[in-house]
Amino acid sequence: MPASGEAASLGLAAGTPVVLVVRTAFAADGQVVEVNEMVLDASAYVLEHAFDAP
Repeated sequence: MPASGEAASLGLAAGTPVVLVVRTAFAADGQVVEVNEMVLDASAYVLEHAFDAP
């Protein structure tokens, strides 16, 4: 559930589910150059993740 400030910023009612996406960007040498935290209204997005499994 979002923090009260996040809910207010997103215009959500208290108790509305959200999705937290954390994205980290790296430079070519492996150094972290950006960390981005996104709080999304869970009812407004469909998230899909594909990966290869051994």
